[in-house]
Amino acid sequence: MKFIQRITKILFLVVILFGFTQCKSQKVEEKVPFKITEKTYFYFAGGKKGTNGTKIKIVGNATSLNLNFSTIYFQNHEYKIIPEFKGEGFILVGNHTEITKNDLNMHQNTEREYGNEAPKFEKKIPFDLEKNEAVIVYRINGKDFYYKITDIKQLKTVYYP
Repeated sequence: MKFIQRITKILFLVVILFGFTQCKSQKVEEKVPFKITEKTYFYFAGGKKGTNGTKIKIVGNATSLNLNFSTIYFQNHEYKIIPEFKGEGFILVGNHTEITKNDLNMHQNTEREYGNEAPKFEKKIPFDLEKNEAVIVYRINGKDFYYKITDIKQLKTVYYP
């Protein structure tokens, strides 16, 4: 009986140790096959009542033909992007829009609260970034890489009618 318990403990430890060796953290690259020439963002408000958001724009030049961009992490949001390539240059634009939520209908009679939406929680991005920092996810030959951009310039807030 003691022999079986000892084997079980050893197997458990081996599985735990093997599990930790499989963990992978995101490594931010320092040498990249592109050069950033412009990096700006601005807040916008307007259009419909309660609509506001953030827009980030990154412009650069690529030195690799196998380069593709997919995501920008900025100010605790994940921006899915579709890059625009022009010759060796590229433009990455990400938008995040927040719509102000309606007030909750609170009443003594719970049946009158019908229609209230449950709160939505934003997921945390996998990076700890300052307000003017972003991480670009790019892919070369099917492998993802990460590049951190600092000192992104904030432009004036844009108000739409």
